[in-house]
This record gives sequence, C-alpha cells and structure tokens, in this order.
Amino acid sequence: MTESNARAAVHVSVVSPEEAYNGNAEFWCGRELMAVTVINEGQLQLSIEPRADGSPWLVDTTSLALGLAEATRLLAAY
Repeated sequence: MTESNARAAVHVSVVSPEEAYNGNAEFWCGRELMAVTVINEGQLQLSIEPRADGSPWLVDTTSLALGLAEATRLLAAY
C-alpha cells in the first residue's frame, strides 16, 4: 500500500448557504475531493468521485461514519 492509497481520514465542509440549500457537503481526503452529498428523489445521498490516479479509495470507516453525521449536521444548520 502506497501513501497515496493508504486509508485516509475524511474531512467534511459546506462551502456556502447555497450549497447547503442544494444538499451539497464536500468530503475531502487530504487534498483530494472524494465525494459530495446530493439530494436525489428527496433523499440525501453520497456521490463518490473516482480518484484522479484510478486507484480505489481506502477510507477509515469510523472517519467516514463521523463525516456522514457531520454532513447531516452542517446541512441542517443552514
């Protein structure tokens, strides 16, 4: 396992009220955007982007679970 595909911690941000209104929270692993939440048929879903280098994402599951809860909290705050 190389450093580029080692399990990464997830950091979540909502960049503006408009993005929050649209249900968009960004999930970052280091300097790479991993995923964005979207509202699809009234449900909040996570759209995972492919990695730039084509390798799979290896994400710490606890960090991902906390990130999902944080995204829900941040979006509800707006």
